[in-house]
Amino acid sequence: MSEENDLKFWEFVKPGKFELPAEPASKRAASFFEKLFSGVSDDAGEGGIEAVQSELKNAPRSLIDWLAPYPCWKEATAAIKEALLPWLEDETFEGYSRVLVAPYGSGLGEMLQILADENKWTVLAAPDYSVLRTRNFSWLDALPAKSDKPLIIPRLEAFFLRHYNGLEHLRRLVSKLFHSRQRCIIGCNSWLWHFLDSAMHMRESFNKCYYLQSLSAQDLQSLFCSLETRKSYRPTVFRQADNGSFILPPEMTGKGRLDAAVIKADSSADAFPSAFLKKLAVESRGIPLVAWSIWRNSLRLAPDEDVAELAREVADKDAATSATAKTIWVKAFEDVELPTIPGDTGQTGAFLLLYLLQHDGLKTDAIFDLLSLEKSRLIGLLNRLHKAGIVVNENDVWRASWQGYPAIRRFLAEQDHLQDAM
Repeated sequence: MSEENDLKFWEFVKPGKFELPAEPASKRAASFFEKLFSGVSDDAGEGGIEAVQSELKNAPRSLIDWLAPYPCWKEATAAIKEALLPWLEDETFEGYSRVLVAPYGSGLGEMLQILADENKWTVLAAPDYSVLRTRNFSWLDALPAKSDKPLIIPRLEAFFLRHYNGLEHLRRLVSKLFHSRQRCIIGCNSWLWHFLDSAMHMRESFNKCYYLQSLSAQDLQSLFCSLETRKSYRPTVFRQADNGSFILPPEMTGKGRLDAAVIKADSSADAFPSAFLKKLAVESRGIPLVAWSIWRNSLRLAPDEDVAELAREVADKDAATSATAKTIWVKAFEDVELPTIPGDTGQTGAFLLLYLLQHDGLKTDAIFDLLSLEKSRLIGLLNRLHKAGIVVNENDVWRASWQGYPAIRRFLAEQDHLQDAM
């Protein structure tokens, strides 16, 4: 897939033009009844996240990484420059800052870091957590001097701590940036942006913002095809395990070496994007890493007892078409197991999950500081959520899991917590 095609699904738009992926008609009907009988699962299953991954345990991680590697954000930086280019080139520009807002799991911080590195723009380093807890604001005196080049803040979350002192640090930073007359590009996750707009009226200081547009089913198709072709040069077909239908267009993943007659017999332009991708786009809200993580969880590397006879037949057809073609099985979307919120999570768990989203992760000590609950109870709560696959721990930083994000968002809505707009 060409780089030009890669760029098409990355887009930053004004808030009024942001759209969530459209629900398939069958999904809309099901949603009505789900709202009537909504609730939180009483337990997360015995195996938690291990159960979610158990069916792929015989597949080497390296092979999954080959089929669906981590997204390369370099292409997305071009979309940022496209959105901001008129402002960057205008010598009589209006407003000194531009804010880019994206949901949790969008890679926005990485995009902006790459953009800064490519253009040799200065990145503002965040103070340590121990500083944000205090009334020591001396770090603000070390802000870079005004420059013709923009100052980059990849993750505003790194400057945020949800308590009085932490908010005061952010207020002073915002004030200093507002009065500095320095061009500044700020990245902020949608959960924090919504909170700051409510608590600090951020839009009054930074009213020029852009949202990362959600990825539609068509965009996810382009993304997954581009990821698969990034490392793999072997013809590959992705078929749904219960009926053998194509999930991704075989002419794109087949590297041009599959028999045209077979492709035509089993697929048509009307079949794409597939129903699987349409459902995935809705469930993930078009968030790149949420969709990517669920996609990886759905891949099967060999037919087994769950694969219908019809699917086995079409796999034989694939093998006959090309000796080097590989059939990758994809679970039907309804069979993809995603984490669920443990039934005893409660309001304390809701606040914990909300804080993890707003801060883009927290260290254990920070969680103890921010939540007024005895440590033993918090540790028990973290362990239950971790076992359920709702949170992950990397280098002592607790984060909401990407696969768990859909359940987290629904749970916070049920608990009447402030929602983001994306």
